[in-house]
Amino acid sequence: MTKTYHLLTGLHFALCTLAMIWPGALIANRIEPTVLGLPFLFFWYTLWMMLLFIGMWVAFAIRHGGDRHE
Repeated sequence: MTKTYHLLTGLHFALCTLAMIWPGALIANRIEPTVLGLPFLFFWYTLWMMLLFIGMWVAFAIRHGGDRHE
């Protein structure tokens, strides 16, 4: 794979990870407002976990072309 692919995948992972720890948790560390009945901090973590999963799934699909076998 190209160097750009690895750089973008690493940046995506780092951004999602930093959004869930410092400084991202400082932004979202509050109970109000509630989103979908969840406190905002719990929604914040759930959102970033979903974005991380989707990004890594897309990276896998790009790298392996959608094939499940190696």
